[in-house]
Amino acid sequence: MFCTVMLEANLCYANFKNTEVESAKDWGDIMLSRLQKPANLFFALLFCFLFTGPSLARAEDSPDKDEYDFSWLDPDKKIYVVQNRKFVNGQRAELSVGAGFGLGQPYRSASVLVPRFSYYFNENFGISAVAALASNSPNSNYNTLRSVTSVIPSIRDVKSFVGGSVLYLPFYAKFNMFNQIVYMDWDFELGVDSVTSEIDLNYSSTGNSNVYAASYTGFHWGTGMKFFISRYFAVRLDFMSVMYSAPGATNGVLNANSDSNTSNYLTLGLSYTF
Repeated sequence: MFCTVMLEANLCYANFKNTEVESAKDWGDIMLSRLQKPANLFFALLFCFLFTGPSLARAEDSPDKDEYDFSWLDPDKKIYVVQNRKFVNGQRAELSVGAGFGLGQPYRSASVLVPRFSYYFNENFGISAVAALASNSPNSNYNTLRSVTSVIPSIRDVKSFVGGSVLYLPFYAKFNMFNQIVYMDWDFELGVDSVTSEIDLNYSSTGNSNVYAASYTGFHWGTGMKFFISRYFAVRLDFMSVMYSAPGATNGVLNANSDSNTSNYLTLGLSYTF
């Protein structure tokens, strides 16, 4: 209606400006002749689009609609929407154990076992006591280097660590996988550790091992995803980075200054919440 009125007003103004209308028939003839001009018709339609288009869009997006429009999907498929959290963490404890391997070590292959106890104050914050037992062995790079040179580097490894951390859980999600709803928590942690590290002071490719072990204060950070199997059991995927300062070695002797050391681990495990 608004478009029609404005179109008529525009045409009337254009006609009556220089034309004297004597009857309704003359008015109709003038309007018809003006509409036959492409320029007048184009600007009239453009005006209608600019002023009536937004109002139509607002009408379509009216808050009176209580349902999402999924008409573009297969009508035979069910639609699942993220709403309330099904598995809560607040004021609950969790026991978990994970096993995995080290990442980013140029001369070592490492495997690790990580038991953990966590307590959640609410859905977003908790604390965790964590420990790790690591096993380290020379990899193919180290063996190749040892076969081509008489002097080998002194490699420092993490033997074990124990510590505590603060947990932050900002994300909760659920997704449809093979027509099954999977619930997931995503957490981040930051903590302090006592790290037991060892270094082989032997630097000769033909010499015997001379391992020196000591404990150092370090800290760790990590992130993990927990995929719920049931109310009590879940599968955990965790990444952890352990950082500490300890002296290296030169020609079989520990250096006076300490170096920064980092060991990264990726683990997969199972947890029980009670």
